[in-house]
Amino acid sequence: MAPMTQEASAATGQMPIAARVHLAHAVVQKLADDRGIDLLHLKGPAVLPGLRADGRQSSDVDVLVRPSHLHVLVASLESVGFEQRTDFATGSVFAHAANWWHDHWGWVDVHVSWPGVTIDSERAFEVLSRDSVRHPIAHRACPVPGRTAQRLVLVLHAARSGGGPDVEGAWDAADPAEQAEVRALTAELGAEVALAAGIGELELHRGAPTYALWHQFVHGGTRLDEWRARLAAAPGARAKADLLTSALRVNRDHLRMELGHAPTRQEVRSRQLRRLRRAADELARRVTRR
Repeated sequence: MAPMTQEASAATGQMPIAARVHLAHAVVQKLADDRGIDLLHLKGPAVLPGLRADGRQSSDVDVLVRPSHLHVLVASLESVGFEQRTDFATGSVFAHAANWWHDHWGWVDVHVSWPGVTIDSERAFEVLSRDSVRHPIAHRACPVPGRTAQRLVLVLHAARSGGGPDVEGAWDAADPAEQAEVRALTAELGAEVALAAGIGELELHRGAPTYALWHQFVHGGTRLDEWRARLAAAPGARAKADLLTSALRVNRDHLRMELGHAPTRQEVRSRQLRRLRRAADELARRVTRR
């Protein structure tokens, strides 16, 4: 989810958040219908009744697009005034999503995969959309995952966010047959470790390459712990080398959202020095403790 910066708050402050998000879902779906784009609406008003507590609301729009349709969706968003604020490499640990901003409609998070799913993204979209249904959002029929897939999406999101009430509605309240269906879907998507993190079974996967990363999400830790976990989870030497390089750089996209404007060279240099000092201090403390 993209943070609500001062810039964003000022631009959308005249419209209630819930109304804006509902309307933005409808705007995105209108673009998709017009251009033949396959996508699924996730979370927020896209959640089917009974899967989460009443009264929950989102501050942005989340959609999962068929990866091969991404370029068409991007062109469609930008044709009506959406501006890209993060790219996929800087948007998250999983490089799975990027953020677009519109002065009236707010944030749209475009996902090409969902954190925790490890199979090919195009195939994953097919699986997640297999039992999709049309769900009205702002009077627009929007495709959303079926109930089993929505349970999994909510639990995986909760695991990545360190837990939360969504697990209760999506997993704890499910009967054994429904939980078995979620587990079967999880296996098809290669998301067993992520599901285990969400439902308290992570220790069963202690030997998995992504164990440390999901442990970090659920239980927290230092910034150094996070980078070590990401390094262990990175698939292959090239991915690990790229990760080490990015660890030393300031994330300009996130800095822009934090500041509310494009960072100057001086602001980037200042944040870079602070980043390096913080890493050195943390490393020194760890060496001292040992």
